[in-house]
Amino acid sequence: MLTDLFLRKTVIGGDTARGDYLVIWDDLTIGRIFKTVAVGGKDAWQWSCGLPNVPQRSTHRGRAGSLDAAKIDFRAAWTELHAELSHEEIREARAMDADRSRPWHRRG
Repeated sequence: MLTDLFLRKTVIGGDTARGDYLVIWDDLTIGRIFKTVAVGGKDAWQWSCGLPNVPQRSTHRGRAGSLDAAKIDFRAAWTELHAELSHEEIREARAMDADRSRPWHRRG
């Protein structure tokens, strides 16, 4: 179901990264939301959604002032992207995600 989005802590080098989350839809990683520093040293949240086999538009990534705002922006972008995806593109993304030889699955 499109509304079922979950956050899972990002693991880098075997450690969880504070303020860094993968966004999961239907057991597939579809993006990331993480805390960063904005101009002036203020906290900000950066987000992006997409699939590795689908070109990412500039409207499918951005910054927000809070985690809640980033979630709202992410959901809007994912709703737009999901409406444009074919079953074949989702199938290909699942196959890529299952392929543990991909660079983003390699351990450091």
